[in-house]
Amino acid sequence: MTNRTDIKIESPGVNVAVVKKDDDGWKFLVLKRAQTESYGGCWGFLTGGKEGDETVAQVVVRELKEETKLAPRSMWATEYLVQFYEPEYDAIWILPLIVAVVTPDSEVVLSKENEEFRWLEPRKARHLVSWNNLIQSIERISEELEIYPSRNWVEIKA
Repeated sequence: MTNRTDIKIESPGVNVAVVKKDDDGWKFLVLKRAQTESYGGCWGFLTGGKEGDETVAQVVVRELKEETKLAPRSMWATEYLVQFYEPEYDAIWILPLIVAVVTPDSEVVLSKENEEFRWLEPRKARHLVSWNNLIQSIERISEELEIYPSRNWVEIKA
């Protein structure tokens, strides 16, 4: 019998769908990763790693501030997970998908982790993001935003 080992499964952080509602409806914040970062040049949601004993809500607040200078008006746990194989760590990563709602007049100030951002309606956001699991997440979340807050979301506090 061979000595088999499993592929590691980790949940090192969060994936955050940052949204705002303006006169034209709901918009998603999509970020383009800096070329110096992992997945450089790819468009996606805000992501962040957990530090120490932080709760998921605390990770969201800290990462949102660090990467965009935004503060959430509310945060919602969804039933969705973003999962993928992360070759750099030779592990499967599973990240909870959190919705962070910001005010319509929120101004983004990017850190060096990202080089560009756009506020986009769901249809356009789906065409810009780099991964199918984010396309599916945008579809699901945009449907649920129609009855904001969605009945299957749970509000979380930092």
